[in-house]
Amino acid sequence: MRVRLPWVVAAAVARGLEVHMGDGGIVYYGGGDDDAAARDFCAAHRVVDGSCAAELRRMSRELDAPEVDALDAPAGAFGGACPNASYTLPRHRRRVAPSASALASFGRKLGALARNASALEIGGPTTAMGGLYAQEWASVDVVNWSDQAVRKIQGNRYGGDLVAATGGGATSGSAFYVDGRLLGQLVVGDGGRLEHVADGSYDVVMAFHVLEHFADPLRALAAWRRVLRPGGYFVVSVPWAEQTYDRRVPVSTIYDLILARADAADSSDDPEVLRRLEHRVRAYHRLVDLDTCPHCCDDLATARRLKGYHWHAWDLALLQEAMACIGAAVEYLDIVDNWHQLVIARVPD
Repeated sequence: MRVRLPWVVAAAVARGLEVHMGDGGIVYYGGGDDDAAARDFCAAHRVVDGSCAAELRRMSRELDAPEVDALDAPAGAFGGACPNASYTLPRHRRRVAPSASALASFGRKLGALARNASALEIGGPTTAMGGLYAQEWASVDVVNWSDQAVRKIQGNRYGGDLVAATGGGATSGSAFYVDGRLLGQLVVGDGGRLEHVADGSYDVVMAFHVLEHFADPLRALAAWRRVLRPGGYFVVSVPWAEQTYDRRVPVSTIYDLILARADAADSSDDPEVLRRLEHRVRAYHRLVDLDTCPHCCDDLATARRLKGYHWHAWDLALLQEAMACIGAAVEYLDIVDNWHQLVIARVPD
């Protein structure tokens, strides 16, 4: 019987690379690598690279993907992981450098798109963006994952803005006030699916330090895009890995995100998928800075339960690719305060 190899495997064989098929998936090794942690992590991520060890050392350096024609195949070949049907996988990891005027330019951009706009914030309210709620929003609704998380909102100050809710306590369905101004509603729900939100309901979807907590971030981004009106905006931030306990963790690639989408990594109960995820969790545990990680664990069940767990480390290049994958044009991309990697991207009209 003739076996049809996945195109990534066929490409590697054509280049003469040694191909290993293991519990973690597809790994290409261009040479020896005795570091067990490196092997574990790269296996869990199914790293497509000439050297597993090189991926660990890369971090801020450019990473070349195998230069074969198959890499230009549309990402739709991966089960439609990318809503943007014309998106093609990059031959190289794109380098994106931060600018010195990041904070000021972000403030101007945010102020312009907030004017009279309706927004949905995932996982909010945020403590990270001072003055966010003082913008001229028409409304801001907030989705958080549990009643407990919503109850903590009452009476707290977020980036200088005092948040309150009706009835003296925040519950799902409560009105959302900031500094005495009614902005919208607090809702308990799954921020990665938004099953309670109708298509095309908002002008802006915001998520600050949320996307890294999804095992399958492309699914979340697709849901967020679904609730945006034509011409709407994403305003998304993720932590800069160098300033977190992820600083020794290799930054994920768009390949990782597409494979996670194909696996339905956030919800699958398929034994093969669970084995890969378990492998990834154990490898991450060995690489992360445990002294500063309150949500680190070495078993899959706990990782799925802890909403603070980091499934992927991000950089600006990955943010850019993820936005291209879902069909949003990046209008702002930068690092603010050596901490927030921020992107503002617009979906088509």
